[in-house]
Formats: sequence, structure tokens, C-alpha cells
Amino acid sequence: MTDFTQDLRNQLDPLFERVINALDAADNAHPMAFFTLLRIQLSNAEEDTDVLQIFFDLSTTAFQGFVFSADEARIVDALLAACENVSHTMTAPEHRLH
Repeated sequence: MTDFTQDLRNQLDPLFERVINALDAADNAHPMAFFTLLRIQLSNAEEDTDVLQIFFDLSTTAFQGFVFSADEARIVDALLAACENVSHTMTAPEHRLH
């Protein structure tokens, strides 16, 4: 496992946990199963490409037909925003001209 993948696990797992706990508390089972599966994939990720697949799957969240309360949406948005920030980091060029 790369250090980057481990860092992503450390950063994103608590956000997945918050989302799953909120959905569980609201008995919102369908999206809870979706995010639980992605969290399992994150825990099994070995390579950066494994994490990219999780980000791809997360990008489909808006098209899943999930209904979130305002609090659930806020927590899901925080997870998605964190992933968006990471994806920008992953796609940034390593060498910039100054």
C-alpha cells in the first residue's frame, strides 16, 4: 500500500463513518448501504487507482435517487468536498513552471 493511499484512508474513513452513522440513525438504509460499501472498498484499497474508483463511484451519488435530510446532506456534502479536494491534488501536475 502506498503512503498516499494510507493517508487517504486516514483522512476519509472518519468522514465515511459520520455519513454512515447519520444515515443509520435516520434509518435511511439504501444510501447507508451505498456508503458502507464504499467505506469497505476504502479499507481494502491498496493502490491509488483503488481510491480513484471510490471517487468515481462517489460521483454517482447525485444520480442514485437518495433522499437526504438537511443534516444528512450536510454530512454527505462534507465527504464529497473532501474527496473533491483530494482529486484535485491527485490530478495536479507534479512540476509547475514558474
